[in-house]
Formats: sequence, structure tokens, C-alpha cells
Amino acid sequence: MDESAFQQPTAEQLFAFAQGDPVAKNEIAHLMWPQLTRWAWRHYWNLPPDEVQSIVNSALAEILRSQERYDPNQASFTTYAIHLIKLRLTSLYQTLKRIKEFQDSLPIAHENLPQPMYNRTEAEEVYIRIERDRFFCAAMKRLEGIEKDFLRLMLQGEKQLCTFVAVLARYGPINSPSHDVKNMKARLLRKLQSIAREMGYEAGDLIEE
Repeated sequence: MDESAFQQPTAEQLFAFAQGDPVAKNEIAHLMWPQLTRWAWRHYWNLPPDEVQSIVNSALAEILRSQERYDPNQASFTTYAIHLIKLRLTSLYQTLKRIKEFQDSLPIAHENLPQPMYNRTEAEEVYIRIERDRFFCAAMKRLEGIEKDFLRLMLQGEKQLCTFVAVLARYGPINSPSHDVKNMKARLLRKLQSIAREMGYEAGDLIEE
């Protein structure tokens, strides 16, 4: 899908969106999310589809949360959104590349080290970080769409309720924003703890409640 083929929000929707209208935000999210996701999958086919979708989700959630940053007189909504998504996907590509290069270098680096690179405490911290990355990478493959979106935001340190509410809104109706987000996080935590136990990890070392 080329950018020119996108169905754009109406002028009325954009005006209401700029005013922070939650109804307009929801309408724009439902209109743009599938189009932006298909665009990203097509243009970034060399990246994991689930990771690409999560990036689109988090970028759109950020736009909806910070609507004051968008000026409809400067750019179309899709131009603005795609610019942010490109930045995030480029960062993802570079991160995955660095992880692969690091993993590929581990055996060689270990064999060639004349002496320990870290003291005991530093080595343990590095080991835990590597194991956490490995665990969450494996766990992502066993989670559903909304669970992946929540986990990605939580790993990024996101704290704002409205960001998680925006994700919930894409998957169904919301009865009580605060309560629904709390319940979703609790279910996700229980599932992560179960996955950790199945993989032989001590959940407390990997997951912060």
C-alpha cells in the first residue's frame, strides 16, 4: 500500500482529535491501525511481523496520547505517523542487528579472553541481563496480540494509564479503564511467571511485579 492510497481521517475527525476528543481518537485508531500495519509489513518484510506490528501499535498509541504534537496543517496524519514508525523500525532493525552480532561473537570472545573481563558481581549482572532478554524474546512468541503490546510497553517503562487504555480500545470495549488495565497487567504477569517456570527460570529474577 502506497501512502497515497491511505484512507485519511476527515477534517472533522482531525479537528476533534486535536482537541483531545476520545471519540475522535478511537475512530482514528480504528481507521488507521490496519492500514499502517499493512504498510509496515509490506515495507519491512525483513523484520519479524509480530515485532513490526507491536512497533506500529506503540507508535500509534504515542500519537493518540500526545495529539498536541500533531499539526494537520503541516502534514497528513499518515505522513506524520509513518515518519514516527520508520524511526522506530529503524531502531528495531539496528537493535536486532546488534543482538545478533553480539550473540555471534560470544564463543570467539570467550575463547580469546586472556583473563575475566568482569568481576563476579558485574558478570552476574551481565548474565541476568542476557537471560532476561532471552526469556522475553521467547515469551513474546507465546503471547497473544494484546499481551505482546502490553509487555512491550511495560518493558519500555511506560507508566501512563492512557497509553495502555489506547491499546485495550483496539481489542474491544472498555468498562473501567483503570480496572481493565490493572486486570490485563495481572493476567500478563501470571502468564509470564508460568512461562518462566516452564523454561526453568526463577521468575523473580526476571519479572518485576
